Amino acid sequence: MTSGELQPHLTFELLDESGVGLTGDGLLDERERRLVVGAANFHSLASPGRTFRFTVLRGPEGTFPSLTDEEVHGIEWDDDREVVGSMVFRSLVHTTSAFSDTDGLIDLAVDVGGRAQVMSGYHRLPGVLGAARRAVRFTVPVQFDALRQLRTDVTEKRYRAKDVPRHSPVRLDRGASAVPMGKTPAVLFGMHWLEMGGAERWALESVKMAKDAGLTPIVITDRDSTHQWITRPELDGAVVVPLTQPLLQEQEAAFLNGILSAFDVRGVHVHHCSWLYQRLPWIRSVRPDMPVVDSLHVLEWRNGGFVDVAVRMSNMIDVHHVISPQLRDYLVGRQNIPESKVKLATLANLTVTGIEKSVAEKGEGPFTVAFVGRFTQQKRPYLFLKLAAKLKGQLPVRFIMHGDGELADEVRGLRARLGLAEVLELRGPDQPVGRTLTDADVLVISSDNEGLTLTSFEATAAGVPVISTDVGSQASLVADELLCPRHPYPFIRAASARIAAMAASPARRQEWLTQQAAKAEAFAKLPDARSWTQDLYKGWNS
Repeated sequence: MTSGELQPHLTFELLDESGVGLTGDGLLDERERRLVVGAANFHSLASPGRTFRFTVLRGPEGTFPSLTDEEVHGIEWDDDREVVGSMVFRSLVHTTSAFSDTDGLIDLAVDVGGRAQVMSGYHRLPGVLGAARRAVRFTVPVQFDALRQLRTDVTEKRYRAKDVPRHSPVRLDRGASAVPMGKTPAVLFGMHWLEMGGAERWALESVKMAKDAGLTPIVITDRDSTHQWITRPELDGAVVVPLTQPLLQEQEAAFLNGILSAFDVRGVHVHHCSWLYQRLPWIRSVRPDMPVVDSLHVLEWRNGGFVDVAVRMSNMIDVHHVISPQLRDYLVGRQNIPESKVKLATLANLTVTGIEKSVAEKGEGPFTVAFVGRFTQQKRPYLFLKLAAKLKGQLPVRFIMHGDGELADEVRGLRARLGLAEVLELRGPDQPVGRTLTDADVLVISSDNEGLTLTSFEATAAGVPVISTDVGSQASLVADELLCPRHPYPFIRAASARIAAMAASPARRQEWLTQQAAKAEAFAKLPDARSWTQDLYKGWNS
């Protein structure tokens, strides 16, 4: 990829570099180069007109990038950091005396972290209590999950008894102007991180649609990550800023002011970004005319998650885009948000392109049970492995686990300990999901929680019935009898019984698949998120 495709000239001008390789070969790989560009974007926007010198560091395995936080302002670093190179650049953002000082050189040390990987939240827990939780979680994961689900039931009942508080509205017709408005039409996006996931896939699709509408995407992330997806083609030409926190307090407003002065921001689209949600009142106070929308996917069991953050900030948001009837009903019926502010637009066709019904005759060879998804706590791949161990001694069956993620080591270890190596194939994300669905007789979704899984739509397109935990809005697509309890042991019992029934009776399998297809057909008649978002961005750029 060329430096022209990265387009650093949107916010900064490169003056000198040594080893970094933003304009050619260097010691950084493409992901690391984009992280450095993201750091340069932030500091150029937060300190318009200033000249910077980056000392670029690389951390050991298991460390996250440090690009914008307080640590980068020091010129001392840990012994295990490698100095990759240095670069000098100048901010091209318009300066005003109201919020900038153009004198002098700013020295910063940015760290691209360790290699690209996803790390479990359990591995980040500090202290003795964290060590104890890790020991229990990774020694007896199913028993740990059973206790976790009981705690979830109690927490959910207590939490849902309370109304979510609302932030007071900003009642201004216009804000006092302190910075000039830029000329380049843009959309400000907020994302969680740049990693594999359904919500992230939709966010990147939105970024692409903004570019197609003639708008420059400005993409902010706020969660620690190695950002494996920062090299995705959807981000070519976007201004990407992976925040690492805590920021210096005085840089927060300066950064947002830099965006508003460098670009003509036509709207804000929040995709699971706490930092940007929390800055909406300030944005509304300085730009009350700027439209704000968000996209919501999953109502978290224990605390509402981003859905309830959106409820709290609803007075700052013009439209809540939701992907499932469950979320629409929750916002309108439970939280009393006006129906006119809630837009149901589904992701039913987001990932089904190129997935076709298998022409192979199901039933030839061993009955095949598949898992497709990230190896994360939410997806509970260890439950699928326990289900496979239970079925192995009962049926002539084989298994496929297709995915990767923070629990990959646990998946490989349990596969060996449960004696599944000969009957369970592991496939990585480098292989097409369509091939796995072609090979499968049934797809199992063992998640702790979901909104409405994209893999359910993909399985329906491939002619594969889905067995799923009864969570989120999965009932909108999965046959009623194939919805299983969320708690781990009841889930394993119910799922194994349904799989045995399918393996014994192709007619029964087809009956459930027909019910699933009918639900999918009805769901497909709901508004489409892609069409709605394309119209939204065209309106913002009209």
